[in-house]
Amino acid sequence: MHILVRDKRTGAEDWIPLELAAQLMGMTAEDIEAALEEFGECESGDYIALEPD
Repeated sequence: MHILVRDKRTGAEDWIPLELAAQLMGMTAEDIEAALEEFGECESGDYIALEPD
């Protein structure tokens, strides 16, 4: 699965694999998936995951 991730510092967005997003955000892929399902987004540090592909 790919998700849209935004860098909050620069506003840059890119579709990246969930596993890479988990590494960038310092979270597990399962936690990101759960937050996206429940809240429609997942925020951590300098990044925000917005929607699944």
